[in-house]
Amino acid sequence: MKEKHHRILDHPILGYFLLMLFSMIVAELVSFIIDDMILAGVIPGYAVTQNILGEERVQASGVGDAVGAVLAIALFYFGFRPSFDGMLKKKDLLKGLLFLAPILIIHWIGSVVSWVQFGTASILLAFLRSFAPGFMEETAFRGLGVANYLRRVQTEKGVVTIFWLSSIVFGLAHIPNALAGAPLLISIGQAGYAAGIGMALGAVYLRTGNLWPCILGHMSVDFMEFIRGDLGGTGGVMTGMGTGDWITIIAGILGIFWGLYLIRPSKRAQIVELWKGKWSE
Repeated sequence: MKEKHHRILDHPILGYFLLMLFSMIVAELVSFIIDDMILAGVIPGYAVTQNILGEERVQASGVGDAVGAVLAIALFYFGFRPSFDGMLKKKDLLKGLLFLAPILIIHWIGSVVSWVQFGTASILLAFLRSFAPGFMEETAFRGLGVANYLRRVQTEKGVVTIFWLSSIVFGLAHIPNALAGAPLLISIGQAGYAAGIGMALGAVYLRTGNLWPCILGHMSVDFMEFIRGDLGGTGGVMTGMGTGDWITIIAGILGIFWGLYLIRPSKRAQIVELWKGKWSE
């Protein structure tokens, strides 16, 4: 079968960023329709008011972002059919979740400690809002861009490059939380923590070729955090640090070492072969 070429997307680095933006735009458009126009009007408290650069904005995110992310994945799959094997599979789902379990458990413990310190908010709202980071962020920062990169660069060096690139970009994307009211130092710390968690998530995606473990794992940590009383009303914008937050930072630090371990040199040839199998020529 003749390999498909997609001009700009054939550049692996540029393609990564373009697909990231594409995922975000599609998710945002669908979220506006489902979250802002529909769910915010029927579910009390679903939308939150944030002060962004001195201007108050009412925003809702959650289920709509997830629908948009799945749509972006479907469009990606349609654009490369039948060359691409897909990223939402049953295969290796349990394996991926077991890979993530050590980091997730520590993170959950930190969240529970924060419940005790800050109180709790609506479990239903926390669950609905967790769809946004779980689906949209995994699709944007890992799902499409990583898959496209490994379509073009199927080498062990390429595995390491996209591992670091996707993790660092994911971390840096959390710094703009400062624009929504979070102190700058806390936003920078959250960016470092996110990069560490991103390394664990990215390594699992590389090892399994399956985005479901990353989506479900990401959803679980944000669900546990959104239950916190101090974050439930801000949409996840942190304004202070508690004991539980230091525990989640430990999870982020361990995520760095765990992610590097999962893609250790002895496993990189296996990762390359897995992704070669996902892209048929």
